[in-house]
Amino acid sequence: MAAKILYILPSFNKFGGTPKKTMDLIKYASNTCYLYVWTNAYAKDFKDDFVEAGAHILEGSNNNRNIFKHIRSLLKIIDEYNIKIVQSQFFFGELLVGILKILRPKIKLIIAFVGSMSPKGYKKQVLNLIYGKVDAFVYISEYVKKEKTKVYPKLKKAKGIVIYNGTDKPVSTNKPVEKEEKNITVLCVSGLSKIKNVQILIDCMVILLERKYGQVQFLIAGDGPERLDIEKQIINKGLSKNFKLLGYQKNIGDLYKTTNIFAHPCYIEGFGIAVAEAMLEEKPIIAANAGALPELITDKKTGLLVHPFKADKWADAVIKYIEEPNYAKDLAVKAKQHAEVEFSVKRFVEDYNKLYENLID
Repeated sequence: MAAKILYILPSFNKFGGTPKKTMDLIKYASNTCYLYVWTNAYAKDFKDDFVEAGAHILEGSNNNRNIFKHIRSLLKIIDEYNIKIVQSQFFFGELLVGILKILRPKIKLIIAFVGSMSPKGYKKQVLNLIYGKVDAFVYISEYVKKEKTKVYPKLKKAKGIVIYNGTDKPVSTNKPVEKEEKNITVLCVSGLSKIKNVQILIDCMVILLERKYGQVQFLIAGDGPERLDIEKQIINKGLSKNFKLLGYQKNIGDLYKTTNIFAHPCYIEGFGIAVAEAMLEEKPIIAANAGALPELITDKKTGLLVHPFKADKWADAVIKYIEEPNYAKDLAVKAKQHAEVEFSVKRFVEDYNKLYENLID
């Protein structure tokens, strides 16, 4: 049964995991999909992509902190388009839909938890009230479910399901990324914040140099508040030749194809969409043995899991792949086979469609 669904997002930034997943739901789902974005961020870059995917974009207030204007706009949308299901995430989005549920109690409300972290203080108290009115919760991993139910015990009795993220192979232009022939490149696709733990790759490189593996070069695709500090550490430790900070990249598919190894050191990752992409690209993967990453990667079967804060273990894993290419290839092939089944967009959309159908029924 087709449903009229309203998705509420903070921005059009499809480099972010949540907008990208929402675009997939809109593109492949059999529902009529409406989209409300509470800021106008990245509209010039990606708004047309959402339209092409099939979204009916509904304009509201772009004053991202004027909650009353947003509520007026959203109530008008719900009434005019006869919206049956509203789905949102993040604190401000959860606050919006919680108020909507009070004012329009017949709508079915879904909150998707896209990470494991929870606010404290008054925000936690507000959400505890809102969660009592939600029809269904979606967790992107068992790890996120465990962390959320620990903070909000009432969630244990609520309707909640785990739906792993789904993704396609990243778009590639098939243009080779320039690299020196002798270099072994290790790609990390990540925001540059403390929890992403990119620092450990710097410490890892110091050890690799001590062990005479100076041909290793880390490519960091992403940006964030820790960039200046990371750049300073790279320079101070004399690692400028071994690191390239690329910022956000549109040709991420080309980077995957060119790189030799993929590394993901985040220690509280809620899922890890970049890891799933690397699996589909058949890359040997090194990931932190923390957060949800062990749900994606099985150690020594589809990749290598290492302690997030032990740089020598990261260096050991890089060297293992360099010295045993057949072993690296075997793990990469098995990772791809696993991801094609468990982390495909097809499976992701089907799981969500089942949820929507159950709520409408």
